[in-house]
Amino acid sequence: MIPVFIVLLFLGLSMEHKTEVLAGSLPRPIIWAEPSSLIFLHTPVTIWCQGSWKAQEYLLHKEGIIDPWDRQNPLETKNKAKFYIQHMSALHAGIYNCSYMSPGGRSEHSDTLQLVVIGAFEKPSLSIWPRPAVSSGESITMNCSSPLRFGIFILIQDGNSNLSWTLDLEQQVKKPFQAYFVLDSVTTNHNGTFRCYGYFRNNPQVWSSSSDPVDVLVSESKNQSGIHTESGLGRYQKVLIGVLVTLLLIFFLVLLLLLFCYLCKSKEKNTDTSVKDTHPEESLELDSWNPPDEDPQRIVYAQVKPSRIQKETTSKEPQEVTYAQLSSKTLKQDNS
Repeated sequence: MIPVFIVLLFLGLSMEHKTEVLAGSLPRPIIWAEPSSLIFLHTPVTIWCQGSWKAQEYLLHKEGIIDPWDRQNPLETKNKAKFYIQHMSALHAGIYNCSYMSPGGRSEHSDTLQLVVIGAFEKPSLSIWPRPAVSSGESITMNCSSPLRFGIFILIQDGNSNLSWTLDLEQQVKKPFQAYFVLDSVTTNHNGTFRCYGYFRNNPQVWSSSSDPVDVLVSESKNQSGIHTESGLGRYQKVLIGVLVTLLLIFFLVLLLLLFCYLCKSKEKNTDTSVKDTHPEESLELDSWNPPDEDPQRIVYAQVKPSRIQKETTSKEPQEVTYAQLSSKTLKQDNS
């Protein structure tokens, strides 16, 4: 009996190993939702699972539940199945994946799908600062607030799932919950419509209604193409202009200094010349005339002018005129 049991155990292990090998060779299924993974409350949604042509049954798994959440036979194409939800609710929200059964075994699980229901709570409000129309490179701040004590807020751009932001807030007491989404250096990719949502931490797939939309318009900056030029060549040009202006100022200052020195020297030269002209060596000047020889007894008067040196040394007193009586005979004797 023991040898038979060992043989059966060996065969069982061999079959299990063969099944695992076959399962590992099966294509991994793909999961998605239509029309979207964000579904409004009470609206229908379809979850698709696509696997292999050899698939006999598709299984939908929901996180937190051990058994498959739903089972569906493949469609006529055999390589996929759909799981239809007619009325989306908070019970349907969650994280899903799928797998399929085939003659070769069970496939691996697909990637996860997060199915979110929108509209379970009152909508928050969304505002933008400083303005919705900005230039590229500027920063804007979006404020999403609600009287409900949401722990997390999400900002999403319509039609662009790659542009979404999530903020986890600390709980506050007696204050509305607010989230500030700061978008630094916006580009034209941020053009579009934005909405925000709120939800509680313990149920992250059940969101509030959407806030009123806010449109953002980002225009191409005129200086955007020259940003690098301004930072490099522009700064160099500014420095060069500053240096040239400084050199010109120095040149004009030196020129003015030289002109001032030249004027001072010219003034000193003119002063020296004036002094020399006003101090000649001079003696008494006689305004005299010789009388004719026919009248030897005629008296001649001569006016003696004081020298210019005397005029400068004396004070501003009236000039004195001295008259000297000269005899014609004396003059004749001197001349002889």
